[in-house]
Amino acid sequence: MVRPRIFVSHSSGEKKCADHGCECIAYRDAVATLLTEVGCDPVVDQDVLKTNSGPWHPKLLRELFSCQGTVVLLSPHALESDYVFEEAQLSMALWEVREDGFLVLPVMLPGVRRGHLKKSRLARLDLGRFDMVDWPPLAEATAPPTKVGERLRALVEQHGSLPHPKVTEYIANRIEDVSAAALSDIARELGVAHIAYASDHANYVVSAGLLTERPVDGFGAACAMRKALVSLLPLLRHKEHRQDVVDVVVPFARVPRAAASQLRTLRDTSQEDRVALLTARRTATAEMYVRRASESPAPWPLHTPVPRPGMDFVTGVITDIHEFLADRFFVFDALDDEVHEWLARKEKESGPVTIVLGVQPDAEMVRRLLAAFPKLLFLFSHNHVDASPGTPEHARLQALSLSQEHEMLSTHREFSP
Repeated sequence: MVRPRIFVSHSSGEKKCADHGCECIAYRDAVATLLTEVGCDPVVDQDVLKTNSGPWHPKLLRELFSCQGTVVLLSPHALESDYVFEEAQLSMALWEVREDGFLVLPVMLPGVRRGHLKKSRLARLDLGRFDMVDWPPLAEATAPPTKVGERLRALVEQHGSLPHPKVTEYIANRIEDVSAAALSDIARELGVAHIAYASDHANYVVSAGLLTERPVDGFGAACAMRKALVSLLPLLRHKEHRQDVVDVVVPFARVPRAAASQLRTLRDTSQEDRVALLTARRTATAEMYVRRASESPAPWPLHTPVPRPGMDFVTGVITDIHEFLADRFFVFDALDDEVHEWLARKEKESGPVTIVLGVQPDAEMVRRLLAAFPKLLFLFSHNHVDASPGTPEHARLQALSLSQEHEMLSTHREFSP
């Protein structure tokens, strides 16, 4: 599990603290130490700026996007700080678009009470909606309250890595040339919080908003993702960038997150029986499921075989898969030990080679396919995908309704340039 990166938002400095006779730096350092002890990587301004030059605050905001949470230290200085306000506002935006996958933990330092917070600029953010922590006035600055450690340990257990960071970065790069003003409008259409007209983070906020799961009732239903794409796509100068955005955003918005998790779990289990079933009318729907499960700019290697004429169905499918492996990966004998090792290495690099079949499986078909290709992942996609009697139980993916499937496929086709 990846160690969560936690941004420490604070307002302190040696001269400032010396002038006011406070211990803000000590509180900051104590929290950073605790973060390390519980299994997190603290992101603190002086560490970031040691290896960076140029304007410092935009660099800190970019660092925040690669984090899984923020601890906001609310000192008297912080209540007056424009920088803390921006960092807290951006943290709340990440909390909204990541659907509880981002921790916001306000910590009230000695000298600050709820009444002070309500009278400050930070009152606009309604930090009181979070489970705030009070640092007791007489407690040492080197010993953070127990509650801080408890919240952080829960994060380590539940959110040990940032949800699909590679895809967020991928979309953010595709839309980075869109003006900050236009991105601010699109962020509002998506319903995600952001710092208005801040060009150093708006593309990331919009990307995260576009990649949020947005189920619809069915064909013709209104959707913020569609509205955002209507505004965004004409602003992208390169046709391939428009296609890249559509190819990734539509499955992330429509494919159930639970189904993607099912496929990733199947990927990580035994390689002797990796078979999934999906109720769907089109194999293109299964391909969308694979794209969503991949959580990478390049989806898992995917192939939909076409049976060869003059052969029984399974033999024709096996022949087609052999030719696919030979053409795509220069693999000629799927049963060779070296090939197994090669496919295992390829899986670590880009995900499992996945075969989509638009048929109902039966026990003999599954047996022959797994015997021929024990290292591949098979996804059977059919309108009536119930396995025949005698077929072993396989993972059944959460399906879309017929109307929802129609809406997803038509949306992808409609917005593809």
